[in-house]
Amino acid sequence: MSGFSMTMILILLAIVVLLIFVIIILMNKKSNVKTKEVKKNRNIENSEMPNILGLFLPPKIEKLSKNELVNITRKVYESYRIFNYKNMDIDDLAKKEWHTWQVSFLLMMYKKDEEFFIANQQDIFHPFLLSSSENDIKNFMRSIIKKYENYVNIESSKDTLCKEHIWSNKDVSVMFYFLANYKNYKK
Repeated sequence: MSGFSMTMILILLAIVVLLIFVIIILMNKKSNVKTKEVKKNRNIENSEMPNILGLFLPPKIEKLSKNELVNITRKVYESYRIFNYKNMDIDDLAKKEWHTWQVSFLLMMYKKDEEFFIANQQDIFHPFLLSSSENDIKNFMRSIIKKYENYVNIESSKDTLCKEHIWSNKDVSVMFYFLANYKNYKK
């Protein structure tokens, strides 16, 4: 073989290798784009509504009429509203200041499929809630229900449950926000 044809073969070989690298790089980019699209679609995907049907609450709360439940929940909400959690530091929201007896009313509202209307939510709720997605709120609520199932003895007396301060300001904020909005969520 002449020097010219050997040079041509080397040039062609270099071009083929270069083309293979370009094809591999392009395929990698396409794969990354598809992976990002899948992850993005998962975030958009609706998470299911929290299931509360199997949750048992203290018998006295389970027996309340709708009107009694709504009236008591309004009183709990008035306490909540007075503390102005909207302007609290996020660390202060983590403080456990609410007791199980109060939280039981909020969970009973959801269990009885009662909505709790709250006007001017921007004036009431902390920015972390207002900027949370529907799925985030559902997941927060799901974790609250799980915590209740795992840590609350519903057979305890009202006095005992009123001394059980295991619920954070964030927990109660999430519950009120959820109660005010869940009827608008996708099922």
